[in-house]
Amino acid sequence: MHAFPAILSIVLLFSVTACTTSTPPAPGQPTSFFGTNSSTATPSGLVNPAAGQTNPPASSESPAPAPVSSDFTVAAIIDTTTDQVTREQAQAAIDQASKFLREFSPRGLLMADYVEDGSGGSTADMANRYMGTHAAALPNGLVIFSAGDSGQARATGGYGFSVQAPAGFRNRFVSPAAGEAAMYVAVVDYAYKYMACGYGGSDTPGSTTSLAGECRGQSGIPCVPHNGYSMCSNAVGNLYTQNPTYALSSMIVHGLLHNFGPNGDQDHYATPHCNERMGYPAGFFDLQEEEYYNGLCPYVYQDFTDGYRP
Repeated sequence: MHAFPAILSIVLLFSVTACTTSTPPAPGQPTSFFGTNSSTATPSGLVNPAAGQTNPPASSESPAPAPVSSDFTVAAIIDTTTDQVTREQAQAAIDQASKFLREFSPRGLLMADYVEDGSGGSTADMANRYMGTHAAALPNGLVIFSAGDSGQARATGGYGFSVQAPAGFRNRFVSPAAGEAAMYVAVVDYAYKYMACGYGGSDTPGSTTSLAGECRGQSGIPCVPHNGYSMCSNAVGNLYTQNPTYALSSMIVHGLLHNFGPNGDQDHYATPHCNERMGYPAGFFDLQEEEYYNGLCPYVYQDFTDGYRP
C-alpha cells in the first residue's frame, strides 16, 4: 500500500488509530503483553509513616549519578514553517502517547529535548539537522510536528520512518528491520482533524454533511461540532474522539513503533498476516480494537520491547 524508501527507512501513511488506557474493547479480547506497570513507593525519609519510623540519615557521600532512563527518549522538533506547537503542548502529547504505549510495554516515551526548526526542507532534512547539532547526546527517536513531506501528515495524520544516525551512534532500541544504528522518526501534524466533516479540503467547513472522501468515504453524513472542529457524527464515541489530542498521541506511537515491525504494511492491525499470527479469523476487523492498538498488530509491541538493549 505504501512505498518504502531505500535509505534505511520505513515510511508509512496511516488512517488514524489510537489506544486507551482504560479497559480494552471486547471483540478481539485484546490483552496487555506485560500487564499493568505500576508500583507503590514509600515516601522519602519514612519506612512506616503511621508508626513514625524514619529511614537512617542520608550518607554524607556524594550521591550516585542517576541511572540512564530505560524509556524510549525522543526529541520534539517543531517545523515552524507549518506547525506552531509550544513546549508544553509537545510535552502533553508525548506524555499521553507514553501512557498509550505502556498499555503494552514496560517502556514508555520520555521527551528529552524540544527545538524549533524554521529552515524548511524535508522531514529527513530536519532529522539530519538535529542529529548534526546534537550528535553528542542523541535520543532514541524524533517526533517532528509538521505538515509533513508534500503535506502527507496534514492529509492523513502522520507517518514514520527511520534514518541512518551519525557514525558511532548505537540506539538502545534495536529494530529487527532497521538495526542498531537507526534513528526512528514520527512525523505528526498537531492541527490534524480526525474524521473532519464538511471541509472538502479547505481550512474551514463549507457543508453541514460530509463531502467526497470524508467520513471513511461516506458522503452525506451529518457533521457535528466536536473537539473544536466539524466532525463526522458517526465518529463521535470512537476512542480517538476522547480528547482533542488523542489521535495525535496515537499517531506518535504508530509512527515510532512501526519501525520495529519486520513485515512492512503487513504489521498494521487486521492485515491478513496480522490476523493469522494473532489467531483472529480471516477478515476480522474491529474499529475500537484497531484504535486501542494504535493501528499496529499487537506483536509489534513485543518486537519493540524485545529490542531494548540496556
